[in-house]
Amino acid sequence: MAKEEKRLEILKAALKVISEMGFEGAKMEDIAKGAGVGKGTIYEYFESKNTLFTEMVHSCTKLFQDGLADTLADGKNLEEKIRNLSAHNAHFIASHALLFNAPVAHQSFPEETKEQIKKDWNAFFATIEEEVGKAMLSQEIRSDLDPEMITAIIIGGLNQYSVKKLFGDNLTPEEINHAGIAQLMIAGLKQ
Repeated sequence: MAKEEKRLEILKAALKVISEMGFEGAKMEDIAKGAGVGKGTIYEYFESKNTLFTEMVHSCTKLFQDGLADTLADGKNLEEKIRNLSAHNAHFIASHALLFNAPVAHQSFPEETKEQIKKDWNAFFATIEEEVGKAMLSQEIRSDLDPEMITAIIIGGLNQYSVKKLFGDNLTPEEINHAGIAQLMIAGLKQ
């Protein structure tokens, strides 16, 4: 196994183990077993469990961010961008459902992880807020609204809608009405 493949296997195993057992309950031995490597091998890639966890979260966030630019570029207007973002978001949530498991989502994260999550989140938020600003300037949506609030409503609405449809209604990402939620959001933002 190549060095980068081994690193990715360790990150995948960490995601699974930490999701099942929580951060405090996760043992490096279990992560090593899940990755098919020795415990010492993990420390060749990550200096501590905190570092491994931080990198795991950042790696997942980076995957989302990598697809975000293409997702937004494929839309001609804010409505299409919201529709595309909805689909991208649903696919990400469906394929990384372990991140939404209660032991991971509600635990006390290490400080370095909190800081990385904050940086990643702020970059994502700024990207969407920039698109909202462009739509306001082009008069596609009302310019008398707060772009930060609009951004929060878009992101929060899409996340909640995807989670409800994926886990509450057991739909696949393709079965979700991405166009419908985008239309509804834009209708509330127009002049």
